[in-house]
Amino acid sequence: MGRYVIGAVAGLVLAMTLALVVSFGGWVDVGAIRPDPPPVAWWLHTSYEQAVVRRAADIRVPDTLDDPANVLAGARAFDQMCSICHTPPGLSPTVQSEGLNPAPPQLSRMLSRRTPAQAFWVIGSGVRMTGMPAFGPSHSDAQLWQLVAFLKQAAGMDAAGYAQIQQQARQLSAGDGHHHRHGGVAGDAMTGRGDHHAGQEPADPAEPAGDHHDH
Repeated sequence: MGRYVIGAVAGLVLAMTLALVVSFGGWVDVGAIRPDPPPVAWWLHTSYEQAVVRRAADIRVPDTLDDPANVLAGARAFDQMCSICHTPPGLSPTVQSEGLNPAPPQLSRMLSRRTPAQAFWVIGSGVRMTGMPAFGPSHSDAQLWQLVAFLKQAAGMDAAGYAQIQQQARQLSAGDGHHHRHGGVAGDAMTGRGDHHAGQEPADPAEPAGDHHDH
């Protein structure tokens, strides 16, 4: 029995020593270019999915998600804060979305495997080491639910539908005095997009990618 205990302790010490050598020796590839090995990717994704399910289990979904005003407010917020990473239909990916690992889901797929409660938790809390920020510290619960309301309506939305709802959202919010601030500048200075998608141009299959650099 003593041999098994000694062997277990020795194995544990060896594993801890190896982990320290790998960590302090800089052997872990922390770059975002290469994907994680399949076992690591599976473990990270499974941990993420189950963590979201657990933490969203007790979140109560309001009965106002279908309110047109909430949907339009969420559409406006999505265009200003989220579209740079979660590519809307009809627009090409940005340099930010192409450089993230794991790749962020496009708008059309964002609620394909999420309940509204889970989407609310992810938007509010963010996800570590993915590039997904936490909007809870800077936005009220009501504003986060407006984003969820839009995501619910955006399932299966095409390019024309997205353009139409954004036009309606701009008309609704014109003159309301509400602006998001990025980096201390009113509007969307981080993306340079404002109201005209300067950071995302309509995809043109006839034009080779990389021939223009006006992201």
